[in-house]
Amino acid sequence: MTEARSFRSDIQGLRALAVGLVILAHAGFRTAAGGFVGVDVFFVISGFLIVGLLVREAGESRRISIVDFYARRARRVIPAATVVLAVTAFAAAYFLPLVRSIEVIKDTVWAAFFGANIRFSLVETDYFAEGEPPSPVQHYWSLAVEEQFYVVIPVLLLLIAVALRRWGHVLPEHANRSLRRAVVAVLGAVTLGSLAYSVWVTEANPTAAYFSTPARAWELGIGGLLATLLWGRRPAAPRWLTELAGVAGLALIAYATLTFSSATPMPGIAALVPVGGSGLLLAAGASTSAPSTYWFRLFSLQPIRVLGDWSYSLYLWHFPVLLIAQAHWEEPRLSRPHLALALVLILALSAASYHLVEEPFRRGVRWKPRMRAVGLYPISLALVIGSAFGARAWVDHQIAGLSDNPEISTTDYQREGLSDDPTVALVQASVLAAKDGRPVPGGLKPDLGRLRESVAPLGDCDYTLEVTKLCPFGDVDAKRSIVVVGDSHGRMWGPALNVIGKKYGYAVYQLVFSGCPANTVTRDQKGDRPWPECAAFKEWAEQQVADLQPDLTVVANNFYRVPTMAGGRQERGLAEEFSILEKSSDRVVMLGNVPKVQRSPGVCLSRRDVDLGDCMFPPSPVTVRGQHVFRDVAKASGVEFIDVQKWFCADGQCPPVIGDVVPLRDREHITFEYSEQLAVPLAREFGFR
Repeated sequence: MTEARSFRSDIQGLRALAVGLVILAHAGFRTAAGGFVGVDVFFVISGFLIVGLLVREAGESRRISIVDFYARRARRVIPAATVVLAVTAFAAAYFLPLVRSIEVIKDTVWAAFFGANIRFSLVETDYFAEGEPPSPVQHYWSLAVEEQFYVVIPVLLLLIAVALRRWGHVLPEHANRSLRRAVVAVLGAVTLGSLAYSVWVTEANPTAAYFSTPARAWELGIGGLLATLLWGRRPAAPRWLTELAGVAGLALIAYATLTFSSATPMPGIAALVPVGGSGLLLAAGASTSAPSTYWFRLFSLQPIRVLGDWSYSLYLWHFPVLLIAQAHWEEPRLSRPHLALALVLILALSAASYHLVEEPFRRGVRWKPRMRAVGLYPISLALVIGSAFGARAWVDHQIAGLSDNPEISTTDYQREGLSDDPTVALVQASVLAAKDGRPVPGGLKPDLGRLRESVAPLGDCDYTLEVTKLCPFGDVDAKRSIVVVGDSHGRMWGPALNVIGKKYGYAVYQLVFSGCPANTVTRDQKGDRPWPECAAFKEWAEQQVADLQPDLTVVANNFYRVPTMAGGRQERGLAEEFSILEKSSDRVVMLGNVPKVQRSPGVCLSRRDVDLGDCMFPPSPVTVRGQHVFRDVAKASGVEFIDVQKWFCADGQCPPVIGDVVPLRDREHITFEYSEQLAVPLAREFGFR
């Protein structure tokens, strides 16, 4: 065996392949829908190079300098990542709708703290964020996973080296074998444990698993184990075997790229395919016969090596450019000319950041002192946080610019034959104002800058967190009670019912669970997986209604089109739910569904140069159909039904602003402020005087 080559051009080629696959997938090429596995390839390469470097250091110097390690990581990772985050914060503020840009600005700060995977795991599992486009910095989750992994592994390897030295071994000449065995044993245990957890959590909670460091650590661990086994070795494998191993590795990665999709549970078992392919390529590339193989020579071509050199910058820039371009041109999938322009911009920005940012920091003399390099961490945080504050201030200034525009009033349209019902009349006037193309009113409620936060409160009773207690709202000391049951469409009526309870003397209980409707049929979770938590909650909620014996039970559900609720099962389950609730309640009332519109009013209103008419849309046909289904089931069950569409739409159109209130926080959930405003007409419908 001879010492392994210090530079391997094939690894640069593998990096180019990985980033190319990721860009193809994110650019919308359907044949490369599984190109996101390029991230898995990157993880294996990272583990191979970084753990290999640490093991070599331990073998040669009997120690590992943690400070030197983080200095190297800072020079390599921080500068380009910081530049992209700062630019993205300002680009989002300028090009994206203001409401959306606020969230992106928050995301950049999370990414700067290497917490992007935590942030996006929380966002992806937030029911109220469902359906929102991805963040332009969502791809930073993988960088966060790596850096979190490298918080633990260097310390673990240092402890191994120290333990071997204290046991009397002499490093490196006589103890390399002991060091290799110890690292393989410890890192192997970590890798196997992570893989087992990954398989379990991918099945139990695929969204959380995707961004999870413990569920991804095994991918870096595979690369690290491979580097440890090859440390100081260069296997003399025959050329045909090296060729075969490389082709097999490429075939595995190609298979994943061509057959995987967004529906593929990742990481879990599926990730073994691209990880295995990457491992085969890295192992084959260490062979003495590798330079003579066709795949090695392909990976070593100068243009491919250049893309490999730029791969980090390409990865950082591609997603914000593509996402902001899609939003700016309002194309969920970029047209060919726009895509070509975006790809050229990605290449240009990547080349510039590689030559002007990456290389000067990584190789420049100025940043060689290790403490100066480590200082890049706080400098990066200061720059990104400063950029975030600046971008947010600009966004707030743009929102404040709306303040001079008057609100909509029924007096503006007195001659138009408005309804005698003041709530309906204001909706009608708001539709007419939108048709007239009036400007967005100032002093909106809620302010566009905090529209996403306008969610009905649940106090200590967020039942998605498996809480099992009751939290009274309204008149908490009242003997009479109102209970609302349902999903997030039940929750959003909480503010209105709270006002009603306080005014008319009712304690109000919100037995709501987002995504879990009041229906004896339990819908599946995303990915058609059973949802035992939903079933258990509904059983518990029905028992609470039986114990409370409320004067009024309000049912409010979304209308679902999922396999488990198709074929009339949703209707039958709702009728059965009515039957159960009527046994425990003096009165049961169902609220019809709120209209779902084409675009979130807040996002639309916060675009440049829009008027109210640009953001007025008809209700979704599915919403209208669901309304009819709910009405028919309620009528057949002898349950009162309240059609709420009249409080949101008129003449087949749903205005984005009603008076001076934004009625919806997204495409289908009522804002806290409008829910409270609807307390008066809702009380009238209940017959409260």
